[in-house]
Amino acid sequence: MRYATEAYDPCPCGSGKKFKFCCRSSRGHGKYPIGTIVYYGPDDKTCTKIVAGVVKSEGAEAEIERHSGVGMMDDREVSAKIKAFFAMHGVRNVMKADGILGCPHEEGIDFPKNQDCPFCPFWAGKQGSAARE
Repeated sequence: MRYATEAYDPCPCGSGKKFKFCCRSSRGHGKYPIGTIVYYGPDDKTCTKIVAGVVKSEGAEAEIERHSGVGMMDDREVSAKIKAFFAMHGVRNVMKADGILGCPHEEGIDFPKNQDCPFCPFWAGKQGSAARE
């Protein structure tokens, strides 16, 4: 799945210009903003959630966009949305997880802090504040 906007792709901002001559060129040559892509699922083989983030400067909190559903890694619509999200923020570099990093449920929102997710037994003791050494 390709997430980065290539230099000669049409710019997702809708200007009609090529990306190289629109959003990318209007940004500085530094490494920021950086895009991040992290995969989550009920186990280490099934992706049901993708979180794309944009970090605009060193120490800044990421602006995130969440996508949930079945077959997320092969979903072209989600890929296009992430690509547009990155282009909108002028992302020049993307760091992507090599695999699924944890359960799609959020500690403190979907289940209590310091506990394992009750919906994803595969991740018991492997993530969050309930992780065991």
